[in-house]
Amino acid sequence: MRVPRTRQRTTVFLGQPQRRSPKSRPRMFSISLATWRRILSRNTDEFCRNTTIHGLKYINNSKLRGSDRLFFGIALLAVVSVAVYLIQDAFDKWNTTPVIVGIDPELTSITNEPFPAVTICNLNQALADRVVHLANDSAEYAMLQMLCRRPMDALQTTSSSANSSNWEEFIMNISQTCQSMVIGCRFGGDDYECARLFNPIVTDEGLCCVFNMLHPRFMYRKSVPLSHRNVSLPPGFLSVNWHAELGYKRRGTLGDGDLPLYPRRGQGTGESLGLSLTLDVRADAYYCSSSSSIGFKIALHSPNESPNVREIGVLLAPGMETKLRIDPAKILTEKHLRWVDQKYRRCLFRNELKLRWFAHYTQRNCVAECLSGLLVLHCGCVAFYMPRLKWNDTICPVGKRSCVELVRLRTIEAVESCLEECLPSCFDLSFSITAYSTKIAFGGFNQIHPNSHWNFSEKYVERNVAVVNMYFKDPTFRASKQTEFIGFSDFLSCVGGLMGLFLGFSFLSIAECIYFALIRPCRTCSELRQLRQDQDKEKEKQKPHMIPRNVPLPGNIKYISAANWFQAEMAHPQPHRLHFNPA
Repeated sequence: MRVPRTRQRTTVFLGQPQRRSPKSRPRMFSISLATWRRILSRNTDEFCRNTTIHGLKYINNSKLRGSDRLFFGIALLAVVSVAVYLIQDAFDKWNTTPVIVGIDPELTSITNEPFPAVTICNLNQALADRVVHLANDSAEYAMLQMLCRRPMDALQTTSSSANSSNWEEFIMNISQTCQSMVIGCRFGGDDYECARLFNPIVTDEGLCCVFNMLHPRFMYRKSVPLSHRNVSLPPGFLSVNWHAELGYKRRGTLGDGDLPLYPRRGQGTGESLGLSLTLDVRADAYYCSSSSSIGFKIALHSPNESPNVREIGVLLAPGMETKLRIDPAKILTEKHLRWVDQKYRRCLFRNELKLRWFAHYTQRNCVAECLSGLLVLHCGCVAFYMPRLKWNDTICPVGKRSCVELVRLRTIEAVESCLEECLPSCFDLSFSITAYSTKIAFGGFNQIHPNSHWNFSEKYVERNVAVVNMYFKDPTFRASKQTEFIGFSDFLSCVGGLMGLFLGFSFLSIAECIYFALIRPCRTCSELRQLRQDQDKEKEKQKPHMIPRNVPLPGNIKYISAANWFQAEMAHPQPHRLHFNPA
């Protein structure tokens, strides 16, 4: 017997099911452009009525006539234009002229600064008894003529193919030694062995003697010149690495104890505490002079820079006593100016530009290296007294004399090309001198040196001996100090004063502008969004309950479209429930 199949009840929902995410997404509320305009208009009106900036409340006042509001608008525009022009002028001064040189209010004691380095040269370029044997066609003779600045014929120039490394050695062999030149010296009231205080150095005036210059291990970065390789100090001296920016380190930090430092400090004022020298020119041994006279040339310079005796040296005549009054000049710079651009402050701190030959940066050292580079560029070599920037730089032979002189005589143009790179030092120490001379009295000379072993005659003293006394006039001096011309606080005060004078503007006015332009509109928009969200929630609560489309139905219930409802009804004549989905 056939068992009839039981039909299941089917609940039909008309319409298609729609998928929705389990969590209903919140509705995005957008603010129309018209609403933004209304918000900004209301904030602008409230800002103009309440701001501390002058003139805006009259322009925004609708109760005034149009002509009155136009008058205040033109006045505000004129005032703003003048204020902007003056602020731009103040900004240009602050940006392009940040440094002004003034006088340091604190006095600088000469005992805290080094005594100037003293370079003395005999105008005689060679001792006659040391060069008389040189043949006229030899390379040494051609080199000698170049030192004497004498003209040479083509044969001598051609035959002077001397090894360039012989220049310093040749000059030292034919020149007067420091021991025979400086025969007496007294510094700070004490007598010293002059041969140990003065060291030979090759300059543009030939072989010279220098006192109180930095030790070679502190002076040069690369190889030391031949004339400076055997420098030694008297026992009891401590050599230090002095620099104008750092000065002398505190005593005890180097384990110096009570040892005198070298370079020597200034000992005091007056001739008694200065440097007194007795010089012997040895006129009878003259072969040739670098000038048209007999005597010495002396230059005072900072201990950490090379001397420029030929161009700035002062002449000392034999038979004369010369007094050199030293006037120090020091430049200081405030440390925070380091953050100002170099092209505006126009100076360099010690570690901002490293030189290739000298260990210390000064403008004089930098220019010397720059000129040396120009010689290498144009002549392929350097002069014997110039820095050698590379290990393979050669010293110019006699045949290159015309090229060297051409570059040297164009030093004005050459220095100008170097000054863009060789800015002055932000910390610098220099010395200027005032010279006074009078004739030596032989009787007075013997009284001053009663224990000397020289046994000079009056005629010899008059012809060969020169006395020079170098001293400070005052125990203190005022240095020049580079400070900010217009600092940030000064610039801010200037701008604030102009804005307050013309507009009544202040930092509180900036806060008002930010509040009404940004904070207030954003807060108004946030309040509008919250209000619309609350209104939409109230509308959702008032809607009739409906079967959600995303709820899963039981297995005997299925969705059916409205188009197939009639066919489904005819196919199932049995009674069943029909649920109409209004969607």
